Amino acid sequence: MALLLACALTAGPASADSRQDQLDQAWSAYDSGDDAKARALFEGLAGDGDPEAHYGLGLMDSQGRGAPRDDASAASHFSKAADAGIAAAQDALGYMYDFGLGLPLNRDVAEYWYRRAVDGGDLNAKNNLAYTWIDSGRNVDEALAMLKDVLASAPEEAAYLDSYGWALYQLGRYQEALHYLCDAAARDPGHPEVQAHLGDAFWKLGESDQAVQQWARAFELADRPGELSDSGADFLNGYGLRNWKADMTDRMNQAGGSPATAHMTQPPAVCSGAPVS
Repeated sequence: MALLLACALTAGPASADSRQDQLDQAWSAYDSGDDAKARALFEGLAGDGDPEAHYGLGLMDSQGRGAPRDDASAASHFSKAADAGIAAAQDALGYMYDFGLGLPLNRDVAEYWYRRAVDGGDLNAKNNLAYTWIDSGRNVDEALAMLKDVLASAPEEAAYLDSYGWALYQLGRYQEALHYLCDAAARDPGHPEVQAHLGDAFWKLGESDQAVQQWARAFELADRPGELSDSGADFLNGYGLRNWKADMTDRMNQAGGSPATAHMTQPPAVCSGAPVS
């Protein structure tokens, strides 16, 4: 699933220059990998109720930076920042609900927060909301238009490429979808659903061998947690590993293959073509 937890710095409110200076120092430390300094600064500011600092702590907790990963703590920090109107935190909170990370899985609440974040101008939330619509078969034309804007701003982001390709797929534009799904699979080799989407496109285009090989690759990837990308691991957490593997097995069985059919370490050569749009 091509949803993404963004890590973009937001411009939060500051009551005084010294507070903004501390926020700037905290983000600088975060960006440079000085987790101890970043966490100390964010914690001090969050203790005084600064919402941007809560967002920073949410990111650090969700990534296990400066302390063990703690999704419940991350969700709590994101919630405080989201309630204060920080769009990136609203998107992040939606993501936590979408995948059941530190909170009960609730797709309706996730969509609510994505909408709030989109209203606040958050680019990543635009992708996440559009993908939510596409995956449930709603507002696909509107979602495609949204994703064009998103992809124009970040044309190399795997999640955005996958979302756009999946929208084209849902509209039956399989040859066009193939280019974007190939690109996404190459850029995020550790996301099993991104890999599976490429197999789905091959299947619709009559490339059954390529489809089964790609599905087998996705299936195998789910059993290798050390090779999963962060977003890939989050996806499996929300979908459920057993349910997802059962779904993949059904697809391969329908095609006459099996999880042990083939192991593909690289995207297929057909992926090197240009888009057909």
